[in-house]
Amino acid sequence: MIIRALLLTFLLSSCVDNWLVGFAEDTNYLTFDHPNSEKAIADVRSRAERLCQQRKQVAIKTESACSLTKCATNYQCVDPADALKYGL
Repeated sequence: MIIRALLLTFLLSSCVDNWLVGFAEDTNYLTFDHPNSEKAIADVRSRAERLCQQRKQVAIKTESACSLTKCATNYQCVDPADALKYGL
């Protein structure tokens, strides 16, 4: 429970422009709402990689939908062997 609180505090304090809107310890899916900019897209990728790395997994982008100003991007944390198996 303390880990969840610390993770939430970290995410909220570090996500100025990007909001992680879906992530639970019992699932391997991440959902981000963020501005449609090169910087925000790179930042979201970096955050997904760090969160998955905490589980000793790698982040795979599964979906991204953008308007002119905003994006919703989904990542999945997968085991490195599975990522290599599918050529990701």
